[in-house]
Amino acid sequence: MTAAPAPETGPVDEYVPVLIAGAGPAGLTLALLLDRLGVPFLLVERRTGPSALPRSRAVNTRTMEVLRHLGLADEVTGAALAQERVGLRFAFAPTLTSLTGPDAVLARHVAAGRRAEHSPVTTVLCPQDVVEDILRRRVPTARVRYGHALDALEQTDEHLTATVTGPGGRTYRVRCGHLVGCDGAHSAVRRATGVELRGGGPVTENHQLLFEAPLGPLFGELRASNTFLHSAGVRGYLQPTSVPDRWTFNRLLEGPPDPTPLDPADVVRTVAGDPSLPVKVLEESHWTSRSEVAERMTVGRVHLAGDAAHLVTPFSGSGLNLGVQDVHNLAWKLAAVVHGWAGPGLLATYDPERRPVAERTADEDRTNNATAVATGNWDRWREELPKRLVKDGLILGFHYPRGALVPEAHDPAAPAAPVTDSRADYHPSARPGHRAPHLPLGSGPDAASVLDLFGLGFTLLTGAAGTVWTAAAHHVQQRLSVPLHTRVLGPGTAEIDPDWTRTYGITGSGAVLVRPDGHVAWRRTTEGPDAAALLERALRTVLSRPE
Repeated sequence: MTAAPAPETGPVDEYVPVLIAGAGPAGLTLALLLDRLGVPFLLVERRTGPSALPRSRAVNTRTMEVLRHLGLADEVTGAALAQERVGLRFAFAPTLTSLTGPDAVLARHVAAGRRAEHSPVTTVLCPQDVVEDILRRRVPTARVRYGHALDALEQTDEHLTATVTGPGGRTYRVRCGHLVGCDGAHSAVRRATGVELRGGGPVTENHQLLFEAPLGPLFGELRASNTFLHSAGVRGYLQPTSVPDRWTFNRLLEGPPDPTPLDPADVVRTVAGDPSLPVKVLEESHWTSRSEVAERMTVGRVHLAGDAAHLVTPFSGSGLNLGVQDVHNLAWKLAAVVHGWAGPGLLATYDPERRPVAERTADEDRTNNATAVATGNWDRWREELPKRLVKDGLILGFHYPRGALVPEAHDPAAPAAPVTDSRADYHPSARPGHRAPHLPLGSGPDAASVLDLFGLGFTLLTGAAGTVWTAAAHHVQQRLSVPLHTRVLGPGTAEIDPDWTRTYGITGSGAVLVRPDGHVAWRRTTEGPDAAALLERALRTVLSRPE
């Protein structure tokens, strides 16, 4: 793809406020979020259809919260191969036939339901192809075009114009207000903007096989979500798919190329430990895993998300999740600008909010990858994997120190707020920039969550003693034409922990303003004078709308 400076030439065939390139998890999730927010879009995908390779499979708790917002969490959970609510386990052995022998190690379970107090959903292992299918079936078909590739991009201060080539080589031009590149590791959109990926650390060559074989009897009673194997110079990890007797094996290619490489089916037989095993290889691919982040995630009216913006190795389990969370951050900002209730400066907060999260994750991933590939077997990774899987700070504790929020001045008289490190345990916090903490609304396993109150606009949470905020919110909503909903929580108003104000760090007369993506935008610990003026000032700051 080539990018041309203004002015642009040639006729324009159609217009859409938002053009999305790439129909992977990030692009499809963005399409669903924009549809929910009433933003017209067009999604184009170079491929003629979805890939059969499962690729990513970890769908973490925060991503499941996004899917819950879209009404899809139960379906993804139902299609999952395993879920944290009942525990996850990982096996290490030389071959499948040795799984019950002395050389096999069953990695510690990830504790069942360990995050239940922090979220209404749980991490699941669901193959990416299954997740994509669930998402794809919900996107309006008239707004998705498979087999259509972006070939050129022209950008001015007012709009973008993309040249798209469809089936049969037919070329047409689409004018849009904003373009989001969700088109993967080899993103044409990223190349058109001139943005480079930056990173370092180990680079691992991989050979992935999708195959069918009767492996079930070799597992016996053991059912592991991932089985790490190493035998006769072949090392990799075996994973089940959603289809019975269909598997993927990802082999790490270490050292110099083998002058007499094994046939793909023999690769499977080697780690299975059964030279007569019937194997049917369905698909294979060679790929390079690396940890890199784009030097910018926004260039003018172009935004990058998912693998187009950052690459991580399978040992982070974060690829799909980072992309979904990118577009969760971006979708409401696009809607606010398109609908006119935010200034264009709001979109400038996307990069400073999301890129540091990607960089922290990539940094952690480089450590994981170095540990995983350090030896010719899996000895070091066997010890580190259980530790990595319980680092809740990476999953729920990431936050935005600056961006579309009103930072909070430190009050020396206030108790010290817990600090969430990206590599440590999660400590719920409602400081601006943090994910608003989960609290159940009601009792029982099917109780709603306070997280269910967020999504279509801003939400102002206050206690029964803070009724002044209800009138203030109504006044500000009328003045700014911003979707703003007030929820009064506490005894007599909802079945919620009466100490919810302590979790959110306010008094009963304080208020917390939550963004559509569930992150806290502003907090007032007490009522204060002229609540309407305080709230309006906060919203204007968040939405880049000066007086």
